[in-house]
Amino acid sequence: MLAAVFASVLVMQQAASGQVVWNAPAPTEPETPAIAAPPIPDWARNDPYGYERSECSPLIRKADETMEACQSRVRFALAANLGDALPAGLSGGGAAENCRQEAAGDRYALQCGAPSRSAPTGPVLQERACETRPQARAQGGVAWQQDCRPTGAQPDNRDEGLRFRIGGND
Repeated sequence: MLAAVFASVLVMQQAASGQVVWNAPAPTEPETPAIAAPPIPDWARNDPYGYERSECSPLIRKADETMEACQSRVRFALAANLGDALPAGLSGGGAAENCRQEAAGDRYALQCGAPSRSAPTGPVLQERACETRPQARAQGGVAWQQDCRPTGAQPDNRDEGLRFRIGGND
C-alpha cells in the first residue's frame, strides 16, 4: 500500500511540472515457429507438374481427399521447397479458379484463363434439291443417277440437245 501511495505522489509531481512520462512496456508479439517444408523427392524438383499429377491421381490420393485439397497440399510443398523456382502455373492465386476441363475423356487436360469465344469454322451448308433418274446401261440393265443443285438455281441444260438463242446471251 505504501508503494501505491508513493507512485501516486510521483505521478502528481510530474503532472504539476507539465511532464507525464509513461514507460509502458512494448507489446511483444509471440514468435511463431517456422514451419518445416514437407519433404519432396528429388525428381519433383525437375518435374513439378508431374509430381502434382502423380500425387493427386485418383488412384494414389486418399479417397476422402478432394482434388482441390490435394492440389493445395502438393503446391504448398512445392512452393516451400522450390521457392522462386516454382513455375507460375503452380503458384497460388486465382489461376486455379479459372481452369476448366478441356477434354471430356482426359482428366488432366485443363484450359486455364479466359475462354476463347471463337466459334468453330465449318463448311457453309446450302440447301440442295436432288433428282434421281434411271439411265440405261450399255451392258443392259438400269443405273440410277442422282443430280443435285442448290435450291432455287435453274438446272444447267446446255448438254441436253440443240438450242438457238436469238437476241439473248450465249
